[in-house]
Amino acid sequence: MQLQIERGNSMKLDEDKLSTAIKSREISRVNYLYGEERFLVKTYTDRLLDATVGKDRNDINLIKLAGTFPVDTLTDSIDSMPLFADSKAVLISDLDLEKFDDNGIETILNSLKDVPDECTVIISMTGNTEQLKKAKNKKLITALTKQKNAAVCEFAHLTTARVTELIMKKAAKRGCVISRADAQHIAELTLCDLSLASAETDKLCSYAGTGEITAEMIDKLTIKQLDTSIYSLATELLKGNRRQALLILDDLLTQKIEPVVILAALSSNYIDFYRAKTAQGAGKSSQQTADDFGYAKNRTFVVTKAMNLVSRLDTEHIRNCLDILFNADLALKTSAINYRTVLEETIVKLSPEKIRRSYY
Repeated sequence: MQLQIERGNSMKLDEDKLSTAIKSREISRVNYLYGEERFLVKTYTDRLLDATVGKDRNDINLIKLAGTFPVDTLTDSIDSMPLFADSKAVLISDLDLEKFDDNGIETILNSLKDVPDECTVIISMTGNTEQLKKAKNKKLITALTKQKNAAVCEFAHLTTARVTELIMKKAAKRGCVISRADAQHIAELTLCDLSLASAETDKLCSYAGTGEITAEMIDKLTIKQLDTSIYSLATELLKGNRRQALLILDDLLTQKIEPVVILAALSSNYIDFYRAKTAQGAGKSSQQTADDFGYAKNRTFVVTKAMNLVSRLDTEHIRNCLDILFNADLALKTSAINYRTVLEETIVKLSPEKIRRSYY
């Protein structure tokens, strides 16, 4: 495969700049892709591979390494000449620097400083994002950001608006029609996880054929995430729909979700409601509130919805709810009361018409 790749400058790229670099074939010798949105990490890893060795993932000029490996293997892979082609790629999946000693890390860093023009190294971090917070991985990111031959791109969570746009584009490519409101509903149901949103949109498109994807289809076919189900439970309670809330609870228990997990997630939602209510009282916007409390981009919609839900409630009501949830948690962890009884009584006590200070 003929390919002319220019030596890139030291840089930290966003998605748009990386996309432009790939299209223009101005690809850096070393590319480090990471972030919370792992779907995009994989997508751009594939795009870089397409641009360097083509679509054949078994190509002899694609060398694959993963996790940990002898450091000499990396050095040899980078220095060897491509076979019957002008370029090659070395793909390192989920590099785990924590498993290397200091000498090994130094060898890796030195190998990445001097990558020949016919080689492109792609470090693709699609595994546990907690690993990226460790010191050795941070050291690598810092070093690559300063190197003239490297590009570092972080894919953070996308906003609800961005995921909504991508869902609409995906549906249109499949010949389906979907409203912005319904696309946003899919984004929220999947917690703006692009992998889940993409998979659910594909499923809905297959069901709808070339027709319209309706709200009824979405509610019928989209897999509900645990956080989404418990959020629905909390919102039904705020609306006073105690019967519907109990039905959701029954469904969660039927799925054998741990009672403590259910209660913890429900408590988290009520903390969101309390933050929203106090922020309203202080004249804060939903975006200011999300920023102040450090909400990830894919969860800012939670604050907006919370502000709408609590607008007619008073702060004391939500405080009482938090008291009830605290005492329910205490009962689950310290008493012999049946867990279903505790949770069902909690649902009844959280209903607006039943709010009162109550202790188990």
